[in-house]
Amino acid sequence: MISYLKQEVSHNTYIYWFKSSNKYVVVDKNFSDLLSLKLNENDNDKFINKIKDSFELSKKNYIEITHQMDEFISECTKSINNKILRTDEISKKCKIHVSYTFNNKSLRVNFCSNETKNLIHPKLLHLQTKKIEEITGELTIFSIDSIIYLFNRGKCVGGWEYDNMHEFQGKFSMELTSFFYGKIEKDWMGVFHASAVANDTNAIMLTGDSGSGKSSLTTILTANGYSFISDDFTPILSNDSCVYCFPSAISVKENFFNQANSIFKDFDKLESQYINDIKGWVKYLPPKFKKIGSFPCNNVIHVKYDVEGPNTLTEIEKSEAIKQFLPDAWIPCDEKHAKKFIDWIINTNFYSLHYSSNEKAINLINKLK
Repeated sequence: MISYLKQEVSHNTYIYWFKSSNKYVVVDKNFSDLLSLKLNENDNDKFINKIKDSFELSKKNYIEITHQMDEFISECTKSINNKILRTDEISKKCKIHVSYTFNNKSLRVNFCSNETKNLIHPKLLHLQTKKIEEITGELTIFSIDSIIYLFNRGKCVGGWEYDNMHEFQGKFSMELTSFFYGKIEKDWMGVFHASAVANDTNAIMLTGDSGSGKSSLTTILTANGYSFISDDFTPILSNDSCVYCFPSAISVKENFFNQANSIFKDFDKLESQYINDIKGWVKYLPPKFKKIGSFPCNNVIHVKYDVEGPNTLTEIEKSEAIKQFLPDAWIPCDEKHAKKFIDWIINTNFYSLHYSSNEKAINLINKLK
């Protein structure tokens, strides 16, 4: 029996979650009716008889529908291929120690080399502390045979090949977030590849492809009265469905350096870091928090900067928004978190922002409630 959840998220649009794959799919009502029949009727003859009652089609079409539905369900229920590796012990000396403080908590991170340190430290430089006596947490990072391992207080969290560096960095950020807020990983409803700011008490999440202007807009909004929450890593707690501040620096790309110089004092003194051929050179701008903690969030904006484009903010259908939102999201694989996530989706408004003018973008976002 296939374990799944089904929920209507908007008029004639349904979202399904499949436990075996932790996959979410969005379909229209007609497809949902067929899918529900197939999921609840394992016998093909019964399935065909039921769709015959609703659709007048040829026998060939009934067989084709059955075949396509089987393929769709097979893809949706394919088990997760988890590439996380394990090792029993810290098998490399980690003589580089850096301590970080946030939210009145401090932890030490041990690195085996400057190479592994540079994967993490530039974004957290502003959190560095020398108050050793207050440290209550410890993470260790080391690399062996092109695999990077993460330990939390002597226990292996996982290992990742360098091709999966983004997964390692996401896992490290999750461990960091959980420590700073006194939580464990399963306490979080999800983590999203998004930035977030707040207007007074409510958060606005900013999503978008790499180079879309997401981080640039985050810096612009924080310079114009918005509270900074996070950049590129936005966690939501399960209990309250609120986004929580993540203290990583804002990643500012080279094409925004000149504007950032005019907005932030001493920006030109920040060291440039070369990331890769896609991201190029960046500077990490230390965030300034007006408030550290949680913010309710019911507005998500998909951002696209175009120097010659229009300045428009339009609400988009949840079906389209979810397709943009889900691929880079991490949500725990259990029914409780799936229900919480779907409920949050239902109660959230999604928008598409195309902008070429910073001022007009701010004015458009200011109109959101």
